[in-house]
Amino acid sequence: MRRVSSRSAGAIAVSVVIACLKPQAALAIPAFARRTEMACTACHQGHFPQLNALGRLYRENGYQLPDGAEAVLRAKAGTGVEGFLASVPLSARGQVYGLVPIDVEEGAAPAAVSVLSYVMGGGSIVKDVSYFFSWTPFPQPMLHHARVGVHNLLADALGGGSLNVRAGSFFLLDFQRPGHRHLFAAPAAATSVKVGRNTFDLEDANLGIEAYGRPLWGPFHYELAVVAGDMGGGLERDNWKDVFARASYTLFQNTDHELGIGAFGYLGRAELKTTMDDFIIAQRDDFWVLGGDAELDLGPVNLFATAYASRHADPDLDGVPVLFGAARGEALWTVTSSWVGALRYELVAADDVALNANQASVHVSYVVAPNALVSVGWRHDFQDFPKSSALAVFDGAF
Repeated sequence: MRRVSSRSAGAIAVSVVIACLKPQAALAIPAFARRTEMACTACHQGHFPQLNALGRLYRENGYQLPDGAEAVLRAKAGTGVEGFLASVPLSARGQVYGLVPIDVEEGAAPAAVSVLSYVMGGGSIVKDVSYFFSWTPFPQPMLHHARVGVHNLLADALGGGSLNVRAGSFFLLDFQRPGHRHLFAAPAAATSVKVGRNTFDLEDANLGIEAYGRPLWGPFHYELAVVAGDMGGGLERDNWKDVFARASYTLFQNTDHELGIGAFGYLGRAELKTTMDDFIIAQRDDFWVLGGDAELDLGPVNLFATAYASRHADPDLDGVPVLFGAARGEALWTVTSSWVGALRYELVAADDVALNANQASVHVSYVVAPNALVSVGWRHDFQDFPKSSALAVFDGAF
């Protein structure tokens, strides 16, 4: 699929919006479709949730279309509070999972079914100010993440897209799209390693503030964040102590075969305190994460890989450090606009053998409608075959 040129993205977006303002069905996920009235393929690569170049530009730009296209939408929606409320994109998403494990525990059902629900909202409040949130009301009410962003700061001096700031609870690797890449729930061992009492997870939402940008909407992208980390689990947090940075560069930008290469690092300190009876257990775990990622777009085939190493100084209150390495590889094949297949491999190798993982998954998804799909797949555990399982999923947004 051909990428959208950063030089021509604005002109294309203007023409797309003008065309989409004509009476027609809005075939896209409702979170932003009702506002833009654009077809799903305008921002998604033939299916949701994977974004194409214009979709990423739209998100990075604070859910605003570039170069005058946003003015068309604002004029159509009106101004003031009434116009804002009329354009608020709010949607609901539901996922139904069916799991058939190889090893069924005695007395357990041969298959488990779970339901997840999300209420999502977001968009451009006023020019260059945006918000986004995702709330999970069922099965357990919780706020998944929420953030406010200010975009195109110092645009006259630095150029559009060069400096943006967001604050709240967000994903550090959001622009790597860990939660936006996949149609199907698959093993995430490589990016969800929890070491000892330190509950830090590379793909958890983090409370903090971040500056990011794509200078002059070019091939270079950066992120720099200060976050509280995610201690959770009834433990007291060590707030505002962690630093994250990531930089990436896209080779062959605006061609059919873009190659993105990135490097990232995380420096953290977990000060954990737990109250037991009449005494307090205090612990400090200094840790770091260092890694990189690469993504190659070959039209209908998308290849992605990431690898990193991490060291925790004292995650178990025994004074013994833990060092581990992790890797994840993915291949996504959009066979047609309706059929998508994917293969993912996860590897974790650690000093602590309890952290080791060697898993793979394969799945096939059928896009029933632009906002609904069904998937079937297989999860395979190379270390412990009885933990392998078959899965079926329905995912829909309304």
